[in-house]
Amino acid sequence: MWVEVTESDLAAVLSQSEIDAFRQDGSLDGSDSVAHILRLTVSTVRSYISCNGSVKMEPFGKCLPEGLVIPAMDYAAAKILKRMNVPLNEDRREALRRAEEIFAKIASGIMSVESWTADGSTDDLTRPATSPAFSAPTPERLLD
Repeated sequence: MWVEVTESDLAAVLSQSEIDAFRQDGSLDGSDSVAHILRLTVSTVRSYISCNGSVKMEPFGKCLPEGLVIPAMDYAAAKILKRMNVPLNEDRREALRRAEEIFAKIASGIMSVESWTADGSTDDLTRPATSPAFSAPTPERLLD
């Protein structure tokens, strides 16, 4: 299922005090810097997904596949902390590395994500790359 990314998702990887400090740092035009970084992050991740070519994209540009929300937030957290001149600790550097690796694998087709569907159901065409392309024989079929 594709979901809209929110500040609550960012709070899963950054403390509220870090989010508030980034917001107070503010942008030059007075807009909400947290909302801005979330929009940029969603746009970046969607760009990687669109490179795959086999994934049907959500048409409104606001959502990501649910399984990519945490890697996207790890990416956003690193960008926020870098902007605030906070050095990334080893865990955050590793989370950023893993997120970028996942995005690159999706773009190159090594990994796949679910396609967007209007009703939120899973797309029948989306399946792991390792799933067999045939149905297992049943006892009834063996008798044919």
